[in-house]
Amino acid sequence: MVATHLLLLMAAAANPQVVVNGGFEGEQPITGWTASPSPQKSGVTWRADTHMFKEGKQALLLTAVHAGSLDLRQEVYLPVGALWRLSAWVKSEMPQNSRPPGISTGTPSGSQGSAQAIPEKAEWQRLEVLFRVPSPGRINIHLTPFDKAAGRVWLDDVQLEPVAENAETRETVRITAKKLSQRPIDLKQGGQFIEPLCDLLPSMIAQQVRSTSFEEDPPWKVHFKNEMDRPFRPWYPDGAVHVATYSLDPENPFNGKVSQKIELPIGRAWAGISQDGFYLEEGHSYKLRLHLRSQGDVKVRAWLHGDGETLAGPASLGAGSQEWRAAEVSLPASDSASNATLTIEFSGPGTLWLDRIYLIDENAVLGLWRPDVVNALKAMNPGIIRFGGSEIEYFEWDKVLGDWDHRAPALNTAWGGINENFVGVEEFVQLCRHIGAEPLICVRWTGRKPEDAAAEVEYFNGAASTKWGGLRARNGHAEPYAVKYWQVGNEIDEKQYEASLLSFATAMKTADPSIKLLSSFPTSKMLKSDGGYLDYLSPHDYSVGDLADNEKEFQNLGTMIRRDAPDRDVRLAVTEWNTTGGAWDLHRGMLLTLGNALACSRYQNLLHRYSDLVEIANRSNLSDSFGSGMLQPGPGWLVLTPVYFTQSFYQRAAGSFPLEITRSTPLSGYLQEPDLSATLSPDGKTLRLYAVNSTPAERHVRFVVEAALGEPRSLVKQFVVADTAETAEPEAMNTRDAPSRVALFSGPAARPGMADTNGLFHGRDEPDPIHAFVWNFPPFSVTLLEVELAKR
Repeated sequence: MVATHLLLLMAAAANPQVVVNGGFEGEQPITGWTASPSPQKSGVTWRADTHMFKEGKQALLLTAVHAGSLDLRQEVYLPVGALWRLSAWVKSEMPQNSRPPGISTGTPSGSQGSAQAIPEKAEWQRLEVLFRVPSPGRINIHLTPFDKAAGRVWLDDVQLEPVAENAETRETVRITAKKLSQRPIDLKQGGQFIEPLCDLLPSMIAQQVRSTSFEEDPPWKVHFKNEMDRPFRPWYPDGAVHVATYSLDPENPFNGKVSQKIELPIGRAWAGISQDGFYLEEGHSYKLRLHLRSQGDVKVRAWLHGDGETLAGPASLGAGSQEWRAAEVSLPASDSASNATLTIEFSGPGTLWLDRIYLIDENAVLGLWRPDVVNALKAMNPGIIRFGGSEIEYFEWDKVLGDWDHRAPALNTAWGGINENFVGVEEFVQLCRHIGAEPLICVRWTGRKPEDAAAEVEYFNGAASTKWGGLRARNGHAEPYAVKYWQVGNEIDEKQYEASLLSFATAMKTADPSIKLLSSFPTSKMLKSDGGYLDYLSPHDYSVGDLADNEKEFQNLGTMIRRDAPDRDVRLAVTEWNTTGGAWDLHRGMLLTLGNALACSRYQNLLHRYSDLVEIANRSNLSDSFGSGMLQPGPGWLVLTPVYFTQSFYQRAAGSFPLEITRSTPLSGYLQEPDLSATLSPDGKTLRLYAVNSTPAERHVRFVVEAALGEPRSLVKQFVVADTAETAEPEAMNTRDAPSRVALFSGPAARPGMADTNGLFHGRDEPDPIHAFVWNFPPFSVTLLEVELAKR
């Protein structure tokens, strides 16, 4: 793999034209560059300057008479994991105290480095940015001559160059006994996130019918693979359709705005509706429940069939009735099928109305959830799960209570489509309690009053003698759920929010004084206007590839808390985070890759180091969600993405304390590879080492353990998430046909085919050899080593 790494560097070095028109030559000097906004809209003019330049025959001169902003950008692809340097010559003439021009590199995951000119210097300056290329290798070069500034700026000789590094050099890492925090890493740092959007919740439940109430289902507003994101499973006419009449009837529906009406004027014939795409497992029974009314002497039946055979039924749903009634039957599957058809039909003459139809595997967990999804979620031990997101600001929680029959589907305002409302906040809380995770409920702020939020708290936490607690008891749960964590609003950053925060917090704490309150977004005004009620500030991090910026944010928020709430124990809850939140279309596929798992794991290492400050972190999102879900369910199958495995073994650090480490590499900060976190168990007996290797070469590390920690006796456990292919690829992902392309390995070897060159007692020639050991980390991998320590 070292040879491959060097070949990539040699190939890049042999191609000096990585930057198109880096010298701004020719009659159109910005050819090859994209200006944002356009020079015309930004008020910036440009021309070639043949008198003031650093190389070639000319430089680019940009002039802004009035303060404006301009960004010049190019997109390039570079070898993942390699070190590169961006450089450019910059000269400026700007008013005093202006923001200086700069250069930077970035990806959808965030900035990868930046440099700014020194404003006081008017001569040419060489700006340089050293960065390591993250997956998938897509790098944006940014030149920012003006950032809300005026004046004149010259640019010339922009270059991208590979930086050679000797990957075979064995780095020494010293693990000290110094704890970086007084508080241990919390299990809730491995939290997860659920939002009622598009196919996220439907992918997790065992209810299979689409369009259960025949309501309008508008298009989704976003997509990943637009051709296949949304399964096309319509109800369609079936049987004697040549004599039947079909319509959606707005008169007297059972649920929602319409019901399905079928008129069949003749006898000795059957007509009805069908839907395809049902998954059946032999030996399982499926509960079909629907609502019907009729005119005439009709008989109704339902059955599941496919590939020329009957799979379940037909089962009689009884004779007709002029009033709406529920009908329920159990349909045992005689065989398995991946694309069965459900048919509901009746014999005439007469008219049949159908509404709120659903089919659920009777093996469903809590009567609703897919067992494979629940088992995978429970195995992760997530600590806390959040119910929130943009759709919460339109979500009517109190309309999604009680039995499923009477819950009308609702339009998803934020994301498009329709929510069939089988999962409300109560089903979410029950799922959390079932798997042993804390629920975190985000209450709606938009268009709501403090008493509305207090009512929701009372429903879940109030005694059965209270108004809302009594409703909960009548819905079948007499005991309070004791939900501890509550967030006031989702991504609301408005003056009205800050003005109303105290009244919301007061009302919610009055309903239950024991709850913990989280803010929407972290601001100083929120902290000052909360009346001392806030327990957490809640940033969202959707650029966790930019760890330097993430760390700076943590430091700034910690400073803000100490300044504005010096006598309070306010901590951070990062209630949404990922490498991107808005990379839609096919670019969203990056979230399914091993590269995403590497970036997410580096962020988890950062969270370890800030365990005093960050108690809660909810990765976005849990399931489906246009590729961002760690769980990717389909009909009868479930794919676990690479980040599922890494998130799972990061939970093993819960309760441990992060330790300070020192490194021998000349590289600084987040350019170091592998990215490391060392933690110590509360009893001091287990040292955990997390290593993220984001490069295509094995990384050789010699660990020296400080004597105060004890002697590393034996390797207790090892976990490695890596590509199973002979040549590891950062874009490797798991699919239905290759669900284990990226896998979790445990045991003596890091991955199949890796040489067994690791050892706990190498380096006997060192001054204190018994406290040193060597480990080789595979290319594009995340590793956890658990080492047993023994005190002298």
